Amino acid sequence: MTRIVRPGNGEELITREIERLKRRVIYADRAGGDRWRQISFLYRAADSFSHRVFARSFCHLESSQTGCATGQCCKCRPDVFEYEKSVLDLLPKRMDDAGFCPFFNLTKRNCGIYQVRPFACRVYYNLAQSSYYCQNPNDQTLQIFDGVKRHLERILGPYAGGYLP
Repeated sequence: MTRIVRPGNGEELITREIERLKRRVIYADRAGGDRWRQISFLYRAADSFSHRVFARSFCHLESSQTGCATGQCCKCRPDVFEYEKSVLDLLPKRMDDAGFCPFFNLTKRNCGIYQVRPFACRVYYNLAQSSYYCQNPNDQTLQIFDGVKRHLERILGPYAGGYLP
């Protein structure tokens, strides 16, 4: 199916940034032989992607000074790899049945581990024009993660699924 890109709507920019992120992840092992350097490169690439697409995402419309207005994308167990799980296991977490990620700050409505959040959380944005996709990832978002998962496993270890404390 061919998408019609209207001038000025940002879809072209988002598509270009998705492709740039995919290339960076695929070639992350070229960042150097040191695994920590490669991990740092992956997270910087994801953060760079985030900075470029955030203003064009639905998340930008829903955010405020205190955090996300909906918090719906954090009503999940974040997708993690073996390395990320080992880091998250060391961090304090909320143990309740609120239905949110154990690291989501319910009071401030933001991520409690923002600086060390997993790769999937760094690239997950609602790139659609509806809040429906805040809790239900759209195809574009799923394709980003699924398209690079096997390349991420080379550096971050086996995919561990949704994080469980």
